[in-house]
Amino acid sequence: MKRILRLTALLVLALGTAVPNSGTRHETALALSDAAKDYYVGSYALQTLSALEGSTSDSPVEVWQSPLCAALHALMTDTRTELPTFQQTRSLFPLTDASGGSSEPLLFYSDGVGAYQREQVWANAKGNFYHEGAGCDLHHLRPADTQVDVARSSMTFGNVRTQSQSWQVVQYNGTPVLWVDPGWAGGTGMVEVRDEVKGDVARILLYVWSVYGGADGENQNLWVDQPPSGVGYEMNEGQRVIASKEVLLEWCRCDPVDTWEMGRNDTVQALQGNRNVFIDYPELCWCLFDREIPDMPTPSGWAHGLYCTVSAVADPPEGGTVTVADRTVIAVANQGYQITGWSLEPEDGAVVTQNQTRFTLSELRQDCELTVHFGLIDPCALGHDWDIGVVVEEPTQHCPGTLLYTCTRCGITRTEEIPFRFDDVQNEAAYYYAPVYWALHSDPPCTAGTDARHFSPNRRCTRAQAVCFLWNAAGQPESLPGAGCPFLDVPDSAWYRQAVVWATQAGVVCGTSQTTFSPSEPCTRAEFLTMLWRVSGSDAPEVETDGPFLDLPASAYYRRAVLWAAERGIVKGTAEGIFSPHAACTRAQAVTILYRAAVFLRPQ
Repeated sequence: MKRILRLTALLVLALGTAVPNSGTRHETALALSDAAKDYYVGSYALQTLSALEGSTSDSPVEVWQSPLCAALHALMTDTRTELPTFQQTRSLFPLTDASGGSSEPLLFYSDGVGAYQREQVWANAKGNFYHEGAGCDLHHLRPADTQVDVARSSMTFGNVRTQSQSWQVVQYNGTPVLWVDPGWAGGTGMVEVRDEVKGDVARILLYVWSVYGGADGENQNLWVDQPPSGVGYEMNEGQRVIASKEVLLEWCRCDPVDTWEMGRNDTVQALQGNRNVFIDYPELCWCLFDREIPDMPTPSGWAHGLYCTVSAVADPPEGGTVTVADRTVIAVANQGYQITGWSLEPEDGAVVTQNQTRFTLSELRQDCELTVHFGLIDPCALGHDWDIGVVVEEPTQHCPGTLLYTCTRCGITRTEEIPFRFDDVQNEAAYYYAPVYWALHSDPPCTAGTDARHFSPNRRCTRAQAVCFLWNAAGQPESLPGAGCPFLDVPDSAWYRQAVVWATQAGVVCGTSQTTFSPSEPCTRAEFLTMLWRVSGSDAPEVETDGPFLDLPASAYYRRAVLWAAERGIVKGTAEGIFSPHAACTRAQAVTILYRAAVFLRPQ
């Protein structure tokens, strides 16, 4: 009874300092929270941790005993306070898993809200968990839809769609969320989650293994099978939790940390004291295995700097000298010259702080070169030094704009004409350069930018955008008189409503359910090709038995559409023999496909 009262008191105290998670799901985190920055201090400062060695061993026990993993284990264990009881965790989910101001927690795996049960991401049957041990750790527990959780069971995580020949799809509100093969490995079973959740799963598993693993083999079945051990709540059946170390790292890379995951880390820290370090610094996943950190967005970007170099040059060389000491650049101007500024290549490679003649580089993301600019004290003796310019009139599709330059030495100004080009579509060698401007200047325009200056070619194309692209490319055909819209999530005032009504009537697109269209969900490559094929008349491909891609199942609804498009040079794969039907179609890919298919979309 005293222990229960102590836990309750600690929970009340923690609730007083915890605030609901305010992050946004699937919005990549490009900054550490203040709580994260304050967590890594003293002997646990990141500079100290990152200098420790991991291990290249295939044995989880040997990697767990490496200096780096030992330090991470100590950090997350030493800062952990009393864990809540399993019963108390349910009352904490509305804080830890809050989303968009909702009073209901966001469901793991499916991103919905509603009835749920508590999911131990590292399945209880595969862990040596006491009732008030790892099984009650909030970093490891998530609310999950009951049916989805039952389907997930305690199967091993893995890439079912590429590793299995027979799998089933588990849907939530009409959207696939799990791919399962219950018969994998003689009945052990394998489950694959959505790409948008894979990183969350990988970072949770690494947390549980590093915190609750043991040198005696306890919870060391992360990526290898182990003999069964323990009894009762700490019974471990021994099967691996994830298919391999490579899958673990692949999942961590393909799904970067989002702001919601960072916010949840903050809230859990307020409740139980410790953080999941693999959320704050996912780079440490690769450091554990002595692997090269891949090029991927991370909350700090700083850890890449551990492997980066700093160089510096003077511009012009006769203006002065520059010297580099670690990540500090000292500039000394020659007689008659003064420091007039600096520039960094690449521009976002680091944060530069100038204090008179000293330049400090921090949060390095890659190798950087700092150029210190010198100018004559007699300002215009060798000509004007123009600033970067100010836009006084924005260009439009029909009229050029005006850019005003000012000499930073004498103040004289000059103007320059600005042709209209998106800021992020400047490279004429890019495969989507011509398609973007074709789409912009077609009649009617197939699409516009995401704002006045950006097209966002790498952003995922939503279902609403995809239907509008096709409707415009087809010449904005009229829908039937008096036509209504069957979807409740397509408001009368929506900019895409007319396109959705036409596409629905024409049989070009279906909803994600009888009453929902899901306009903001990403459109997959398979969905976009299928819609294009239907708009173009649904002609059969010349050859249906063989094709250039190996990932087109014979029964797939999109197979004929993809083969038809490939025969006509409309679409290419993401790699040799790979089409990636379930990958999100980017805006650049969408307009490029339309550009190649223009002759099939509108009568000439």
